[in-house]
Parts: sequence; structure tokens; C-alpha cells
Amino acid sequence: MTRIALLLLLVEMSLNERKIVRSFGNYMQEWLYGEKGYYRKALIGQKGDFYTSVSLSKFFGGAIAFYIIRLLEEEKLFLPLKIVEIGSHHGHFLSDIASFLNALSVGVMEKCEFVSCEPLKELQKLQRTIFKQATQLDLMICDLKDLDFKGHESAFVVSNELFDAFACEIIKDNKMLFITHDHQVVWGGIDEPTKELLKNLNLEQGCVPLFLEAFIKGLLEKLNEASSWVFLSFDYGDETERKDMHLRAFKNHQVLDFKDILNHLASLYQQSDLTYDVNFSLVRFLFEKHHAKFSFFKSQANALLDMGLMGLLETFSKSVGYERYLKEAAKIKPLISPGGLGERFKALEFVKKNKI
Repeated sequence: MTRIALLLLLVEMSLNERKIVRSFGNYMQEWLYGEKGYYRKALIGQKGDFYTSVSLSKFFGGAIAFYIIRLLEEEKLFLPLKIVEIGSHHGHFLSDIASFLNALSVGVMEKCEFVSCEPLKELQKLQRTIFKQATQLDLMICDLKDLDFKGHESAFVVSNELFDAFACEIIKDNKMLFITHDHQVVWGGIDEPTKELLKNLNLEQGCVPLFLEAFIKGLLEKLNEASSWVFLSFDYGDETERKDMHLRAFKNHQVLDFKDILNHLASLYQQSDLTYDVNFSLVRFLFEKHHAKFSFFKSQANALLDMGLMGLLETFSKSVGYERYLKEAAKIKPLISPGGLGERFKALEFVKKNKI
């Protein structure tokens, strides 16, 4: 082989090597949502990798149903009403909301339509089946781009642990994280798209969520087709941006920190959940930037109590035996306990901004 041919071969090998190095954000997107992505087969609950408020108690959805009825009574929402969950996983949350709404109200269910915004095909059939079994009703499923609120007086959109599932870039000391094809870590310069993202989001380092602004902008464009709407989200995080590397993985209820993740990328890839703390001030900034009205931000415990969780439990106690009541009350405790999910998780709500 001539020296020129060898040089050309080395250049080609170098270019090929660069092609198979991708930013951590793209790697995380494939990790969670790719063809073999984790969320296509995720196990949630006591026998899974982690549990959520939905898997702890049906009264989580019941409290939301109780709240929807109150919003209708206070004329903050109106019938006909479209109730949408984004990121439904198996669909239990939306099923619980519908079941309690049916039990607690008269004449409401007939004028409600239930929708799951779910792009993963593996979950769509399962969601339809679970919803049908719980409510005897059909569940509409669509992508965000296909959501349509025309013809509905109001919309109520809810999510649980949605924002912490957006793929994010990892920025540290003015460097960004890249991953090779064989799951090796490479720190490199910040590319121009990410620089622009950091500038737009007014962030310096940490977990920088990809697609977050595009999602919020697209959602609000759809929601504003309705005359009134409420968007309610529950998630793990805080009001301010964290500067440390708070990315973590969940596997068999074990929490792995950032260092553990980087040391075991190959074995964890697409086999564990990957998440981080939500920067709620950023979420609020983006919603308000795209003309939504901030309603409240509070702990999950305070939100559920304000929505009438204890009143709902009291109503339930009048129709069941004492042992059943105690059993359900015990399930509710972690939802509102400071040592459970009650303080660590937050509730954030936005409503339609009235035109001046």
C-alpha cells in the first residue's frame, strides 16, 4: 500500500469513527425511545425497576377526578370536555381518573372524551385494553401532532413524570458529553446547536433537556383551540437549576448515580430507566414564553390535599368496610408523606391565558 493510500485509509477511518460518536442527548433518546428502547418494555411497580404515584394508589387518579369535577362546578372548565394524559405508560392513571369520575358525578362522563398521547406502538394496544377493562369505554390514542381540541369547549391535560423523561445533553465545565458506538465516554467541545439551546434556555451546565421547548410550544398551539384548558403535571425536581450532575438510573429499585451510569453504560443501556431532576423554573419560563398562564406550583402532598384527597377518602369510607378503608388509607400515605413522594414530587399547573 502506498503512503497516499494509507493516508486516505486513515482519514476514512477517522471520519467513520466520528460518525459513530453521538451526543449524550441523542444516546439517551435512543436509550429510552429507540426501537429497543427502555420505555417500550419498562416494568413499573413493586416488581419493576421503580414505582410511581400511579402504581401506589388508585386514589391518585381519584383525586384528579375529584378536582376535575370541582373545576367544572367553578366554571373553570366546561362540557364537552376532552381529558388527555401525556405519557400514559400502561394507561392506569387515565383509567383511574375515568373510573372515579364516573363514580363521583352524574351526566359528566357522557360528555367527556379520553385520550392518551402515546407515540410508542407497543404501549398503545395495552393502554386501550386496560382502559376498556376499567371503564367499558374506548380510549382514543394519538401523537401530539394529531391532538385536536376543536369542537370541545374545554380540555384537561395531565401528566405524571413526563418532563424528567425528556432526553438531555450533559454539560460540565464548558464541555459536553459524547458516547462512542461501544459505550465509551468522550468529553468534547459544545456543538453549535447545543450552544444555541443553552443560550435560549439561559442555562450554563447540568442536564439540558432536548425538545422541551418544541414540545411545550406544540402542545399550547393545540390546547388554544379550546375555549378553556388546564394543564397539570406531577414530577420530581425543584424550582431552580441544579449545577451538579444529577442524572440517575433506576434498575430493580436501585438508584445509580452519574458516576455509576458512566461506569456501566453498556449493561445499563436500554435496560434501565434514566432520569434527572426537573428544573421547574425552566418549565414555567417556557410555558409563559408561549403565552400560558401560571396557576400554581406546590408539593404533591399540598396539591392532592387541596384537590380534596381526604374528602374523597371519607366518601369512600362510607361505602366499604373498615378493613378495606384502612388498606386504601395506607396506600395513600406515601402520596402525601414528606418521607415518601409527597414532598419530593411537585405539582405544576397552567391555564389558558385570557386575551386582553
